[in-house]
Amino acid sequence: MKKKRRIPRTLVFFAAISLWLSLSLEAAEPPSSLLNMRSGGGCSGYIDNIGGRVNPATRELTWPATGVEFAFVGSSANIPVADVTGTNSIDLSIDDDEPIVIDNVTGPFISTPASLSNGYHTVQLRKKSEASFGSIFLGDLTTINGLKQSHHLDPPHHHRVKRMEIIGDSISVGYGEDGTFPCTNTAAVEDGPNTYGAMTAAALGASYSIVAWSGKGLIRNYVSPTPDTSPTMPELWTRWGAHDPANSYPFPPSSQPAIDLVVLNLGTNDFGYLLTSPNGTSYQARPPITQAQWTTATVAFAHKILSHYPHAELFLTSSPMLSDDYPAGQNQHSTQSAALRAAVAQIGPQAHFVDFPPQQTENLGCDYHPSVEEHEVMAGILTEAVRGVVG
Repeated sequence: MKKKRRIPRTLVFFAAISLWLSLSLEAAEPPSSLLNMRSGGGCSGYIDNIGGRVNPATRELTWPATGVEFAFVGSSANIPVADVTGTNSIDLSIDDDEPIVIDNVTGPFISTPASLSNGYHTVQLRKKSEASFGSIFLGDLTTINGLKQSHHLDPPHHHRVKRMEIIGDSISVGYGEDGTFPCTNTAAVEDGPNTYGAMTAAALGASYSIVAWSGKGLIRNYVSPTPDTSPTMPELWTRWGAHDPANSYPFPPSSQPAIDLVVLNLGTNDFGYLLTSPNGTSYQARPPITQAQWTTATVAFAHKILSHYPHAELFLTSSPMLSDDYPAGQNQHSTQSAALRAAVAQIGPQAHFVDFPPQQTENLGCDYHPSVEEHEVMAGILTEAVRGVVG
């Protein structure tokens, strides 16, 4: 893992906004307005793909790890930002160097450091924080001076995995990953580009998208005193941008290659059912999830996923935040694992179970979430599982 440098607040103008555009932009087309850009399609011949979902109608960076890559000739580049809402953290990497971390981008441009030599440079920008914290609206990227076709931004892919999608909750967004327990999650300590999913994609040489939102579930969302009626992940998954209407995503845009691999990591929120009263005692706020319920819901969502990605391999993972120790007598990790194995048997040969063991409690991120080290463990397990299937 690369050590990240934090940019001083006085230099926030540099990185005014997270230009993570996860757009595949094909080199065959001449420069044109970003208004015509398709996610995964072509705009400027020199804006390169990273993966992720960005609606070309809004140019809004919402999902974790969305962003843009490009090359330029010169000593600096300014990435135009049309608008920003909320708080957004980003990674900005120049010439594959250690990422510069910008905790809160606020300006009209995200700029490269002024100390660059005059010449050829590559720029990679990724949104670290998730949609619930805020959005970055990109300007017209074709106005960046000195755009140049890149020499090496498109690395060799695995022979069978070119694009993967990770569907999940707070674990998959990198909630609290850069913090050291005890701490509270913020946009600055989320790290979508350094999650287990992103690490696995890097190991495979694949592009990736993360469609995940903290607190969301497959059947129901995070437990609360009153029922959470906001959308669950199966509905959110149909959105292009995280704040777009349901069923707005075209699965995938015709200009993108097909999804080869899908990772589904949900359950942490669904399995929660206990709350603590003001006097400190625990009470059951809703019934526990049963093994049969989890199998049925997983099979239904899996069929929906495969209807859109008919040739994809589907990896169903257990949650590392579920254990057999708490709540007492519930054996939640074993229950979910058994349910997922049963789901795999019903779905068929395209489905595969991956067991993420309960995380080590001595090495946590914020709010009891996986740390960077835990994400590395998960990435190793997932990468091995994928290679065991696809070679």
